Amino acid sequence: MSKSDTFFIRAQVITDISSAEARQVEEIDLGSYVNLGLKQSTLLKVNSVQIQYCDSKGLPATVKEAPGAGEFGSAFCAAAITTKAVPASMAADAMPQLSDDSTMFTASIVASNGNTAAAGDQGITTSDMDLAPQHLADGYLVGVDTLYLYGASDDKWAEVVNVNVLLECQLVSATQSNAVALALSQQ
Repeated sequence: MSKSDTFFIRAQVITDISSAEARQVEEIDLGSYVNLGLKQSTLLKVNSVQIQYCDSKGLPATVKEAPGAGEFGSAFCAAAITTKAVPASMAADAMPQLSDDSTMFTASIVASNGNTAAAGDQGITTSDMDLAPQHLADGYLVGVDTLYLYGASDDKWAEVVNVNVLLECQLVSATQSNAVALALSQQ
């Protein structure tokens, strides 16, 4: 594969709806892509990030039924990709934010079952992409062996929420200019 070819890395984290807002993590191994050697170094450039929130069958996850007629039931799910593991001092119900140097992507979804009392009658679903655009003009350089995919959701979902990501990537040779950019931006 030439260094100009793009390829895809896929990952999934399954949120824990039984423990409200507990952050879950899955590691994305980049050891076979990133090489920080003395003579020749290779970095990973992430060109775009796609995200999917779904149930275990790939369908939209449903919200628990509303507490009563005329009331709303709503739920949220959040995701983040970082270049470092979150510190042990971070609360278990907190998520990485874009103000953290190691955070490269965040997203969230809020769903409501509207004005009904039946579970699964989705009324409104919104998503907020916190890092726009998803297609990064010059890519996001990564020089670490592991990315961390985090997911958290509240206990208002009727089922487990899977957070799936697809990273469009390419390999690039490290140069003095992109090494400086990498050092200034994150790791």
